[in-house]
Amino acid sequence: MPELILYPVICLLAGLVSYLVCQFSRKWRVLDMPDGQRKFQAAPVPRLGGAGILAGFFSVILLAGVLHAVNPLWLGNDFLPGNVRAVAVALAASLGFAAIGAADDISDLNAVLKLVLLLAICIGAPLFGVVVPQLDSPFGNLTAPALMIAGSALWLLVFTNAANFMDGSNGLAIGVLAFMFSGLGASLLLSEAGCFPSGLIAIITACAGFLIINMRGQLYAGDIGAFGVSALFATLAIISGLSVWTIATLALPILIDTLMTLVLRAKRGESLFTAHRDHAYQALIKSGWSAWEVAILWWGLAAACATGATIGAAGGGALPFVVFVCLGLLLGFGWVRVQRSCGQMGTRLVRI
Repeated sequence: MPELILYPVICLLAGLVSYLVCQFSRKWRVLDMPDGQRKFQAAPVPRLGGAGILAGFFSVILLAGVLHAVNPLWLGNDFLPGNVRAVAVALAASLGFAAIGAADDISDLNAVLKLVLLLAICIGAPLFGVVVPQLDSPFGNLTAPALMIAGSALWLLVFTNAANFMDGSNGLAIGVLAFMFSGLGASLLLSEAGCFPSGLIAIITACAGFLIINMRGQLYAGDIGAFGVSALFATLAIISGLSVWTIATLALPILIDTLMTLVLRAKRGESLFTAHRDHAYQALIKSGWSAWEVAILWWGLAAACATGATIGAAGGGALPFVVFVCLGLLLGFGWVRVQRSCGQMGTRLVRI
């Protein structure tokens, strides 16, 4: 099957399966309830939309397996970044994160048990091959295996939880992740890898299938989506062979808001584990922005970071680090301006 036919099939299959499963998941009656604290919705909303995204993506993985068995030349070696073993571990780890998220969505998993399970996957995945090969810096490259395993585990834990924290407004977390997957593919295309893995197209279109419903306020991704999809990005990015600074640049729209919000709460002496509305996106919603406006702003930030990451990957050398620092400072400055501005504008609550 020529690639010109294969790629549209991948897009159609992933998007269609995602959309259909998302529609079906609205009937499962697993609801996200208003809590008067972190959540903004005025009524209960079904929250297992992440199952649709993962179903769309893994349906393409199944199709890829069948096509590879029939004719290995149809897909080549660039369906997903990384070697076969690392990809298999990455996919398994993503399913593990999704399973933990689903359990939390359905039955409110015990917080300690949830953390233990997440740590087990975060540590286990690097031990089985999902590990960054080196940390490049202007002062030399770090390659100590123990350090790389520890760093990869920390990245998985921090990023997946950060994405989960950002999943509080329609289109925000999953929309940003879709742009991050696009940036990952573009960075690979213009780097030494020289290809945009077709498997990344599948997860992007699967996210689109979900967003069609989500942006109407009819379905949330839930922890199954926030954990599962973010883990998919975090693991595939690690094994892509790209610079850690390129990966970090792609993640800036999520990381900056999450980390700076935690710093703000720590400075105030507030608990880091209780529900709150201190994120920049929450401040904008409280000040009167709609979910669409917030989503479009963050999509723009994600697109800008994806563009910067791609430029850094294409240039190589110290450029990925320079791009990361510059964009990180700009986003950090923007976060401070948003918080100060919204603090002066009031806290009108809007329905999303």
